[in-house]
Amino acid sequence: MRKLLTVILLLLSLRLAAQDTVPAPAVCPLTSTYGVEIGAARNFNTYLSPIRHTGTHMGVYGQWGRAIGFDPERWFGMGSARYGMDFCQNPQGTSSMTNIDLTGDWALYRKLRPLPGLVAAFGAGAELDAGLLYLPRNSNNPVAARVSLSLTLNAYGAYDLRIGRLPVRIIDQVSLPSLSVFFSPQYGESYYEIYLGDHSGLARCGWWGNHFAIANTLAAEFSVFSVRWRLSYRFDLRSSYVSHINTRLVSHSIGIGITTDWLNITRGHNASARLIPMIDP
Repeated sequence: MRKLLTVILLLLSLRLAAQDTVPAPAVCPLTSTYGVEIGAARNFNTYLSPIRHTGTHMGVYGQWGRAIGFDPERWFGMGSARYGMDFCQNPQGTSSMTNIDLTGDWALYRKLRPLPGLVAAFGAGAELDAGLLYLPRNSNNPVAARVSLSLTLNAYGAYDLRIGRLPVRIIDQVSLPSLSVFFSPQYGESYYEIYLGDHSGLARCGWWGNHFAIANTLAAEFSVFSVRWRLSYRFDLRSSYVSHINTRLVSHSIGIGITTDWLNITRGHNASARLIPMIDP
């Protein structure tokens, strides 16, 4: 009887020890940022005009990120959607060009912590970009459409510091589309000809030599009245050269946004769960 009781107590102690070593479940809030931006644009497309047009850029955006459940300490995913418009004129002010752009992307990042307070992350993802340029002065071909699907290389950095008593997070985010498939007509080919059935050569394989793009956002986040505000500067370049059609769309913009962290309260989280945000230097 004593031996049986000893075995039972030993098994219970081993089970309790195993429970103590099992890490608490992780809870990963969704980090969301919504904002607006305004700045300057410089657009050039030889399908519509050989003259550069300059003007104003305006846009709205949303960005969402969360630590990944399979390894939240090391991995996170981030996606965004962006809508922008440019209103430009030629140097003489005799023609106006409008650019409409809609972009969506998602990427998976691996986090590194090289220094205290600093998180650096590198990853890869995909981006869908669609838009059009409209130049009403061209009566035959007033529109140049753009559609591209790209694999991207991504980098992200965040550093926490204090300015006086104010905690500030400095963020730098870079997206570099690489291999892609994009749409482009032949030089001088009208969209009416495409409508009639001339579909040859419209889908092109893109790389940095004929379809280069990069987006870099530098931002600072700080809390005021329990709200995390984001001030940002964004540089966006999208260019292509194919079938003697040269396209170059550049914008510089200043943005303001609000960042929040959201938890799914309908799942009934364990009180002992670990809260792991997307970025935690």
